[in-house]
Amino acid sequence: MASAYLNRIPIGYGSAQAQYYQDHPSMYGELGKTPLSEYPRRHNRRMNSMSMALALFVPWLLFVTVFVAMSFSLRYKFPEVAYLIVGLCLLVIITVGFHALATFRRRTATHVGHGGNWYIFIFLTCLAAWCLGLACGCQNFNRNMQPYFDLTNLNLYSAVDVTRIRGQQVMDAGRMVFLPRSQLDLRYAMSFRNTDMYCVAPVAMRETNGSVPRLVNYDFWAVGINCCSGDGSDFHCGQSYNDKTAHAGLRLMRDSQRPFFRLAVQQSLAAFNLKATHPIFLHWVADPILAMKEYEENGFKSLLLGMFSHFSLQLCLVAAAAVGFARLGFVDFL
Repeated sequence: MASAYLNRIPIGYGSAQAQYYQDHPSMYGELGKTPLSEYPRRHNRRMNSMSMALALFVPWLLFVTVFVAMSFSLRYKFPEVAYLIVGLCLLVIITVGFHALATFRRRTATHVGHGGNWYIFIFLTCLAAWCLGLACGCQNFNRNMQPYFDLTNLNLYSAVDVTRIRGQQVMDAGRMVFLPRSQLDLRYAMSFRNTDMYCVAPVAMRETNGSVPRLVNYDFWAVGINCCSGDGSDFHCGQSYNDKTAHAGLRLMRDSQRPFFRLAVQQSLAAFNLKATHPIFLHWVADPILAMKEYEENGFKSLLLGMFSHFSLQLCLVAAAAVGFARLGFVDFL
């Protein structure tokens, strides 16, 4: 009976349904065979967003860390610790570099979602940030913070009489306040050229009638760079050079400049037949405390400027890299 029943089934019965099944497998429960390329790559988006965030903040934080370590009191008081921090930062960069190289050698740098290209980008920008932080930090320390710390450690002398006090008596002076009638004697100003113009002018004492007598010894000299002519006659160094009320000085702290100022003083001594037993070089100011604080303020201003500038630069680099990787098809973050 079964064979008789099967013989009554029309030939081709069910072929249309079979064809429809082949054309529309999802209608029959075969969802597991959906191509993987049709799924949204949310994991890749999350991974690349994290890579972009790391690429933005890690080099910037590295720059700030190296800048601070090489600029401020840590380097002045504990230089070994400061250099250790800088060395550890470099070790972190080298570790990131090895990881980026290993990723590239495994040929996963172009795999979607692995973020290998971001590892390479982070390594290169971290290395650049480390170099920039080291260079800018050293420059800020030498120009601003080291003079400030040196002046802080030196003594403050008040009521200094240039007619009686000699340079040997105030060897440890960092800030000096002279007697009220002290002023610069621009008649004996002189300069010495060595690429830059090193200008000097002696400190003298004004009489009550306004005249400035010639002193027996000139041991205190105001100095400046590129602020006078060849013979020093138009000395205009600093904001208080012609201020009659200014009578204070801030000690010159840069050892590299001292020999050239000494040569300028020697030229003045020879030209005007003067005497200087032990010249002390200083910047002529109205308030030495405020002038010293300017070093510290300029140091922190340099830090803030460096932080903002590097963050802006890093943000532009990350944006450019993201667009470049997207166009090359290395990552899928859109």
